[in-house]
Amino acid sequence: MTHASSDSGCGSKAPGGVRVMCRALSSWSLIAILFMSGSAAFADDAPPQQATVDADGVQRVGILGGSYFFKPSKIVAKAGQPLEISVRMEQGIVPHRFVLDGPNGKPAAEVDLSEAPRTVRVELPPGEYQFYCSNRLLMFKSHRERGMTGVLQVRE
Repeated sequence: MTHASSDSGCGSKAPGGVRVMCRALSSWSLIAILFMSGSAAFADDAPPQQATVDADGVQRVGILGGSYFFKPSKIVAKAGQPLEISVRMEQGIVPHRFVLDGPNGKPAAEVDLSEAPRTVRVELPPGEYQFYCSNRLLMFKSHRERGMTGVLQVRE
């Protein structure tokens, strides 16, 4: 009479090399799942952040960047007044950039975020402008494609 084993091949009775391989595969599987779900975990459903106007008449807003996100990802500013955007990054090893598209299709601002925080100053006409990280690692999706994006709305 034979008995079906509940051992999946990676149990305590498996040879040493098989157990090591099973542990490695389990670890890499967990890392892959966390890596692929990273941008979804930081989805920003928060309302737009209004830039504040200081006594000098300059609008200011701060952005936090991290593993494939910018917070806030929606910013509202007034047209006709300068806007300073201060961007700082969470600790990490992946390099990032901040690019703010301008009205003519060219960047209105672009900075490397390896030295944080970085501040850019712009004055834009009314409209909606995308900001994003333009970096891309080898054959992987760009940081922009992975969700490291946002929108600046400039209103009258």
